[in-house]
Amino acid sequence: MAKVTVSIDAELAVEVMVLAGVKSPQDAVELAVRDFIARGHLHRHGSWKLSSE
Repeated sequence: MAKVTVSIDAELAVEVMVLAGVKSPQDAVELAVRDFIARGHLHRHGSWKLSSE
């Protein structure tokens, strides 16, 4: 699978690491994104679905 590099705020990365219970920011963010997708928060055409929709 192809990979991309994304920069996020360090405090956000640490918060996700704590919530996910992992030591790697890469793993934490990947888990969060996979969970978001698994919960069906994407429309079929791939755009983000806002929680107010």
